Order: sequence, then C-alpha cells, then structure tokens
Amino acid sequence: MLSDMIMRLFLCWLFWLTCCLSIYAQTNDTKEVTGPDPLAFFMNSNTDSANYPMLVRAVNIFGNKKTKERLIEREIAIETGVFYSAHELSRRIRLTKEQLMNTTLFVTVDVVTDTILENEVDINIQVRERWYLFPVPYFKLVDRNINVWINDFKASLDRTELGLKVVHNSLSGRNDKMNLFFVGGYSQQIVANYYQPFIDKKLRQGFGLGFSMSRTREVNYATDSNRQQFFALPEFARQSIRAEATYSYRKGSQMRSYLRLSYNSEKMDSAIIALNPNMFGDGRTKAEFVDILASYQYFNVDYIPYPLRGWMVDFFALQRFSGSIPLTQFGGKMQATWRFAHKSYLNFQSSFAFTLSDKAQPYFNSRMLGYRSLYMQGLEYYVADGNMAAMIRSTFRREIIAFTLKNLIRSKSHSEIPFRIFLKTYGNLGYAHNKNPGNNFMNNQLWRTAGFGVDIMMVYDLVLKLEYSYNQFGERGFFIHTATDF
Repeated sequence: MLSDMIMRLFLCWLFWLTCCLSIYAQTNDTKEVTGPDPLAFFMNSNTDSANYPMLVRAVNIFGNKKTKERLIEREIAIETGVFYSAHELSRRIRLTKEQLMNTTLFVTVDVVTDTILENEVDINIQVRERWYLFPVPYFKLVDRNINVWINDFKASLDRTELGLKVVHNSLSGRNDKMNLFFVGGYSQQIVANYYQPFIDKKLRQGFGLGFSMSRTREVNYATDSNRQQFFALPEFARQSIRAEATYSYRKGSQMRSYLRLSYNSEKMDSAIIALNPNMFGDGRTKAEFVDILASYQYFNVDYIPYPLRGWMVDFFALQRFSGSIPLTQFGGKMQATWRFAHKSYLNFQSSFAFTLSDKAQPYFNSRMLGYRSLYMQGLEYYVADGNMAAMIRSTFRREIIAFTLKNLIRSKSHSEIPFRIFLKTYGNLGYAHNKNPGNNFMNNQLWRTAGFGVDIMMVYDLVLKLEYSYNQFGERGFFIHTATDF
C-alpha cells in the first residue's frame, strides 16, 4: 500500500512538473530565432518599426524537385495578402522553417525576405531535398543496446542480423514512406510497410499498411535480479506474424493523431514454456491477439530528433483483445527544452506507462522500465517488469563546436556534411511497481543515476551519444547510444 501511494504521488508530481515546464517552454518559444533574422533592422530599430505592418506580397518556393509544392505550402505559416508586424513576421518565418525541417524531407531550409517597397515583402523559401531512396545493407544487434552486446556477449557477430533494407521516404513526392526489409542471421524477418500521410484534398487524413514475419533462435523468457534471462535453441524458438492498418489525422502542422489496428500471432517452442509457463499465461505455447492503439502527438519544437527549443508530447492508449493475454495500457512521453544562456540549453524528459489491471499479467505483457523510451542512463543492463513505471530525466547541454566537412562524394544536395557537438550532464529518476517482484530487488524503489557525456549531431537525424554514467549501486561505466530520445 505504501509503495502504491509513493508511486501515485510520484506520477502526480511528474505530470505537474512536466506541464509547468511545457508551459514555460511554450511561453518562451519566440525568444530564440535560428540563424540571422531577416527582419533584424526593423526589430532592433525601435518599437514602432517592430510593430509596423508589412504586407506579404508573395511566397516563392525554390529547390523542390521531387516534393510536391502543395505539401510544402501546407507547412508555411505565412499567408499572402496579409499584413504582419516585423515581430510577428519574424516569428512566422522561424515557425515555417521549423515545420519544414520537421517533415524530414529536406537537408536545409532557408526562409528570407525580399523587400519590394517600404512596407511590402516577398518571402523566398529555398529547400534542399534529402536523398529519399536508400537500398542499403542491413546490420542490427539483437540485444537491447550496444553495451549489453559488448559486455554480456563479448561483441559476438553471431548475435547480429544481416540483410537488405530498402527505404523510400517520399515515394510519390508527398512524404509517403515505404520500407522493405529482408533480414537473416541470428533472427530472420521479412517486413513490408507503406504509409501515406495525405490522401484527401485538405491534406489531413492518411493511412498505412504493414506486414511482418519473423523468427528467432533466442528468447528472453524471464527476468532474474532485474536482468533479462535468455534461452537459445539450435532451431527457432519463437515465431511471430503481424499485420496492421493505420488511420492518421493531421489538422495542422504540429498535431498528429493515429489509430492503429493490428493482428498478432506469437508462438513459442515448448522448451521456452517449460522454463516459464507464465510467458503467455497458463502454460500456453501460442497467443493470438488483436491490438487497438490510439495515439496523440504534438510537436512545437525547432527540430524533433534533437530539440533545442520548445516542447512535445506523445500519449497512447492500448487495448489488447485476447483470451490469454488481455491488456489495457496507457502511457506517454513528454519533452521540454529551452535556452537560458548563449548556446546553453536545459532539457527535461519524462516517460510513463501503466496497466489497468489488479491481476498479475503474463510475462509477455509485463515489460516496463528499461525497455524502449523508458530506459535510464547508467542502468542499461537492468530491466524491471510490472504494471506501472515512470522515468524523468533532466539534461544540461552546452554547444562547444559546429563545423562542416566537405563530402568526398560529389553531390549537389550534400556537398557538405554538418556536425554539431554538445557537452552535457544529466540526472535520471525512475520507478517500477510490481506486486510480485520475486528476487528482482530493484522493483518498488526509486532508481537514481547521473552522468556526463558528448552528443554529436550529424546529417539525416543521426545523433551519436557518448556517455559516462553511474548509478545508486556504485556502478559506473561508458555507454554508447544512437537512438533519439523521442
């Protein structure tokens, strides 16, 4: 009872703090303008000039070869034939650039003004498109992160997946995405999915279809002392099939809603069920279930993969229909970032998930802290199962250098490769509740970690994170991450 009360108080405090920081970030989101302000003369001269109405005569778009112009126009926050003050126009220029960059269609976006008369301007938008087609070799670790692979399995190449990955990020020029994976090695899988974000004239509704088949020789069958326990067979121990359909709705540029329906089939070898009869519950070797997932996202940031201004949220509700493993789960993640000094930024993140059930869940449904976005820096080797979990992280970042390198491969759109390097320090708090933790000693108590490191931002949303972390148990070490936090 006491642990339940602590968890509820912790979640309430987490929600309150996130809301406060999000509101603070939102009310200060006009203070930082990326790059030179094209209206600086009016903004800095005097208050009257900053408020002087300026007529936008035209908005011109240049550089798009594949991307449909209508798709770009959807993200532009400036209307022709409308008067704006210099201050408001500057804000809308910044917002236009951010929204275009967050489409992930362009390497760079430049938005500049061209003064026609004293109070009339044209807005010129110059974009450089990304490479959209990537037929590349596929290489992936089967373990949760690089450190587990290196330390627990001695960087064995037997624990890798190899194959071919074909990705097209704008098949028709409307930001529609197609993925084809053909993977072999330790695990085998075939994946095919397609997502079209805009199918109506108002560019609001979209759909997606996906199918995947996979089989693997090794299964995480239990958790012991907050460590995943694995068992491998010479043949394949687990087989999975998944088919899904998604409906999406985007009224504006910042709000996104999704409704996903999926059919799932999971089958385990009897040797796995002998080790853990509660894998699917009641000693079942197979589980078939239908998931309905609803999610809501809101992005008000300069750059989604690595925000330095603004806030964003992602909430979900999951209902799983199955006779063996029914599940109702809610969760989400939130992030707020703002600048408080030159090239210095404070970032706040939180993630949470909880299951609406007083009954113990099958092991297949119980993964919480340490998985996906609920991982904690400094506790990469540990996980916690249960019915609820939450994590908060605060990070101080300081940009120390930004530079570009000339691309050795001749390319008009990628003649230079940009790099930005940040020093950072961080702290994490986490909690996972489990009514029957067994010998998992880290459940039902507060997790605490801290550390420092370097983030390296590169082209195509790539972020390399080099971190030295330590935790409350006195353990410390060097960790590498490549995934974004959101």
